[in-house]
Amino acid sequence: MRPVPGPRVLSRVEAMNIRGTEEHWKLIPPDLAKRLRPHVVRVGDGLLTVAERSDALRMNRVIGLGHRGRAKEAMVDEIINFYRASKLRRFSFMLGPGPQAKQITTWLLARGFKRHGGHSMLARDGRRPVPRVASNVRVVRGKREHDPFVVAIHERCFGIPASRRSWSLASAGAPGYEQYLAFAGATPVAVGSLRIDGDLAWLGGAATLACWRRHGAHGALIAARLRSAARRGCRWAWVETVAPVPGRPAGSRRNLLRLGFEEVCIKPIFVWCAR
Repeated sequence: MRPVPGPRVLSRVEAMNIRGTEEHWKLIPPDLAKRLRPHVVRVGDGLLTVAERSDALRMNRVIGLGHRGRAKEAMVDEIINFYRASKLRRFSFMLGPGPQAKQITTWLLARGFKRHGGHSMLARDGRRPVPRVASNVRVVRGKREHDPFVVAIHERCFGIPASRRSWSLASAGAPGYEQYLAFAGATPVAVGSLRIDGDLAWLGGAATLACWRRHGAHGALIAARLRSAARRGCRWAWVETVAPVPGRPAGSRRNLLRLGFEEVCIKPIFVWCAR
């Protein structure tokens, strides 16, 4: 039986996620910050991100609450009041696999939160060998001059508005983040990010141009990042992707499972809307 990360590791993963989110929001350039009016706030062991001039649920979100068992019911009311004071009519709450998950779910439902999909967390033992991946691309670790390609692919695949390009460029070149690109000849067609924190490795930011899907680019990028993490002694690699939905493409998830990742949990997302 393959080993799976236990509660302590999952708590460390969530803590890594919180630190990464804080660092990412610190990269917002001043001119964009004037427009978005961002805030990052700690409540208990959780983190709130707020963009007063945006109603996007990914921008206005709570993560990590309860991952160390420090959540209290009054904190949910504190969070709601904070978003109300920011004049936001809705925000999302991503619930991780911490020891208080069931209890927090009860608190959220009692306050009118509605379930709104979720993310699947997958993990892989970093000591396992990484299989070879058949592909029609060449994978390289990105350099500073590759950052515009990373951003351009993300904009095309995820619909990121051009108004946030300065933030995307700052994030692509930020210390601690490594970018990997898949090339078809001289053309970059897919990207993926890697961040290492101690013996944990996060794989994220994966995107492949539509016309280059089914050519092995995503799998090749997963393998390259896993090998890089293994060389530096990472015990666990983890990733989050959209939870499976019937009738919705799940190529990213299939590739992760094919390369040895296993689902650890579903992180449900709840949404609060002003009445």
